[in-house]
Amino acid sequence: MGMWKQLYALVWLSFLQIVIIVAQPLASYIVDGHALLGLVILGLAHYNNASIKKTEAPARLKRTTKATAVLASIQAILGVTLYVGLTLGLGIPSTMIFAISLIHLVIALAIITQASSVATAFDMWEEHEFTPPMKPS
Repeated sequence: MGMWKQLYALVWLSFLQIVIIVAQPLASYIVDGHALLGLVILGLAHYNNASIKKTEAPARLKRTTKATAVLASIQAILGVTLYVGLTLGLGIPSTMIFAISLIHLVIALAIITQASSVATAFDMWEEHEFTPPMKPS
């Protein structure tokens, strides 16, 4: 799969992930699907990071891709915490569940934002669509 396809796949899987969790009240099994898709996103984020490091892409894209992989790892930790807390009923206070859920949502939005930024920028860089800045006269 081409690098640009991998990068855009992360965007669309992240979008699907958000849609799935919004539909969560409709069926309890959706949480399991959300968790499984989260693992796929985690793997793809780290794979994209490793793949883009091997290219001559601008350093900013490499840093953003690395940050996205780190955020995906944090998401996994938060997701497991929520999953265990909610399914096993460990007595985690509802305010703590709410706070973790809110942070989980904010990071999900950051991931989709950064992933789409990198995908577009990498695609433009690969196609040589950047224009060098004009020198002042």
